[in-house]
Formats: sequence, structure tokens, C-alpha cells
Amino acid sequence: MVSKWVTEERVEVAKSFIFKHFQVRRKSPDSGAVGTFDTIKCFDWVNMIPLTAEGEVVMVKQYRHGSDSVTLEIPGGAVDPGEDFLTAAKRELQEECAYTGEQWTKVGQVQPNPAFIENTCETYLVENCRPNGTQDLDPMEEIDVVKVPLKEIPKLIADGTIQHSLVIAAFYHLANK
Repeated sequence: MVSKWVTEERVEVAKSFIFKHFQVRRKSPDSGAVGTFDTIKCFDWVNMIPLTAEGEVVMVKQYRHGSDSVTLEIPGGAVDPGEDFLTAAKRELQEECAYTGEQWTKVGQVQPNPAFIENTCETYLVENCRPNGTQDLDPMEEIDVVKVPLKEIPKLIADGTIQHSLVIAAFYHLANK
């Protein structure tokens, strides 16, 4: 039977604005094996599937430095310290898209990569979305807001237009709620 390993030591190796890198020494209570592992502590994340009354998903196109590409995604972002997931979701939708919605329902939660990342991402369905003011982007954000019919999402995933794993997970949760 697999058991949770015991943390013997945790050392911060590096720190940046969006993450902390730790080396963690852990011991298996089952086999006695001991090893040092790298982990990354990030902010928790939130994303949302904003649907208009016409059945369109409010999405964002933006440049992503990690993949060096422009991506099609659902809105989302970091949960600020002291902020709950739903409050962060409402803030991010307003900031990135200048939209609001009437009904907010949590449809899922994932661990983005539990092999080495220490965070959670929650997804909300937002119904009856409508424009609400202007975008309030961070200084380095450049986001185009686009609407895509919900029925087209599976095709966009299948043809590789949508590749962001958290976006695909969000639509999986929506399809299975």
C-alpha cells in the first residue's frame, strides 16, 4: 500500500513573483527510501467558462511566454493572498474581459501538475454573461476578447486550436457536471 511520505526538510532554493522553488527531503514510511525532490509553490489559480445568453463562450486570445505562442483560452488567473476562489474568478473575468455574469457555479477542481507543483485550480461556469465596462489589464497583459459558440469547443480542442490543459480540463468538467 502506498502511504504519504514524511517531510524531513524543506529548503527554499529560489523565489520569483509567481513561484517559490523548494528542495524537499522526504522519506517513505513503507520502504524507508529517502530522496530530495524539487517542488514549485504557486498561487492557486481560477478559471471560468463564461457563457452568454446566446450560448457563446467568452474567451481570450493572448501571448503566452512559456509556449511562445498566441493561445485561445478561457479567462483565468491567480488567486490573490487572502482571496477566495469565487472572488478571484469574478475579479479576473472583469479585469480580462470586462464581463460579468448572473449565475456562478463551481464545476470542477484540479491539481495542475501534482508531480511537482503545489497548487489547485478551480473552474466556474458563469451563465448569462454580458459586457460590464472596460478591461483592467495588468501592465504586461495584452488580451483580445472573442466569443466562440459552445458547440464549436470540442472541434477546437480536437484540431489543436485549444491546447491549454487547464482549459481542456474545464470543458471536461462542464461536459460531465
